[in-house]
Amino acid sequence: MSLRLRIILTFALLMAAAFSCTIWLIINDVRPRYLEAVEESTVDTAELVAAMLSDQIAEGRFSAETISAAMEAVAQRKFTARIYNIIKQDVSLQIYVTDAKGILLYDSTGRSSPGEDFSRWRDVYLTLKGQYGARSTRMIPHDRSSRVIFVAAPIIKNNEIVGVLSVGKPTDSISFLITIAQKRFRLSIILIALAAIALSVGLSHWITRPVRRLTNYANAIRKGEAQRLPALGSSEIGMLGAAMEEMQAKLEGKNYVEDYVRALTHELKSPLTGIKGAGEILRDHVTDKNGVKFLNIIDTEAGRLHNLVERMLQLSRLENVRAINRTRFPARSFCEELADSFQTRLTAKGIDLQCFVQEGLYLKGDELLLRQAVSNLVDNAIDFSPQGSVISLSGSQTTEGVVITVKDQGTGMQDFALNKAFDKFFSLSRPDTGKKSIGLGLPFVAEVMSLHGGSVRLANAERGLEATIVLPA
Repeated sequence: MSLRLRIILTFALLMAAAFSCTIWLIINDVRPRYLEAVEESTVDTAELVAAMLSDQIAEGRFSAETISAAMEAVAQRKFTARIYNIIKQDVSLQIYVTDAKGILLYDSTGRSSPGEDFSRWRDVYLTLKGQYGARSTRMIPHDRSSRVIFVAAPIIKNNEIVGVLSVGKPTDSISFLITIAQKRFRLSIILIALAAIALSVGLSHWITRPVRRLTNYANAIRKGEAQRLPALGSSEIGMLGAAMEEMQAKLEGKNYVEDYVRALTHELKSPLTGIKGAGEILRDHVTDKNGVKFLNIIDTEAGRLHNLVERMLQLSRLENVRAINRTRFPARSFCEELADSFQTRLTAKGIDLQCFVQEGLYLKGDELLLRQAVSNLVDNAIDFSPQGSVISLSGSQTTEGVVITVKDQGTGMQDFALNKAFDKFFSLSRPDTGKKSIGLGLPFVAEVMSLHGGSVRLANAERGLEATIVLPA
């Protein structure tokens, strides 16, 4: 999935989730707020009518016919009230009146007869106790649209409650208003979602444009095309682009040096071969002691230069490798075959090479490269080991991974040399000859371990030097 698509989806989902929760809360809060508004206005109506009836109820001259006639007159009135998008053409209020004991005196709907006991209705019951009384009742039990809100007000005379007046307001018109509001909110969700998608598309384009420019720049570099760093701004991407440009410049310099070294070493092979061949021919014609000595020097140094050329080519090829072929092979046979390959040198110095490999241990990697790497470590151990000493070659499984250790009984290595041992062309004098090696063996080992995702380290032991390579388990 592209970065741009991820940004669009993430932004759209976050916006949708945030606004959906908000709209859901608003939609669910609409009905209570509308009901509160209706109840508030109904309280005013109830208090007003209760004040108008207080004298009639207290003096016992309440006439149901009078209030009934007023309600009928209101019902017969013809009017049209446009309230925003709603047209109202009739009065939907309901009224009933009780005495001080909650006995019904009048009901505008005609559903109940005078004399019925209304004292158990919540609105009447609480009002007679001097509290605020209200209730919500369905006129038809299973029909939510038949719900009526009743708000009662006490009829008071001389600070005494002489009756209760309750005003009812059907909620069917309120439900209509709620439905309209909810539809508008749902439409708002759709519009907001579309706006969020459009905004996320624009935002993703704004964010990914420098990324695409940087990608095109990197692809051009990979193909070897001449390319200038595009305008990326001063953001983190701009900083990344600047770092890539600097890296490109350094890599171009490094590649130039590597190409030069590779060409130089190739060119050196031919004259070195010629020198060695000429030395061999001269051996048949030179018989004096000094001449033979000089020919030996020529042969030794030509061989040393030839070894240097081969190691440089080998290391150069290895540094350009990006992936290796990994195989799984037993560690015991690997170490035993390696030890057999050094028998001639070991016998010449009277050194004993002992193998200690954990049973059932396997190595995983490029067998040829690993053999060359461990051979370099064993070769160094032989060079620095005294006559008649012991070299141990061990393999085991630890928490670090698969560990192979080469330990000699030589004089070890000074601290400054330990820190520089893996630098190219750094070398120490061999005890036997006093000469230095070409200094490319340990850098080769480090490069092989880097390709395998492992590591190599040197440490002075109680006696001698310990070289350890670690392969991932």
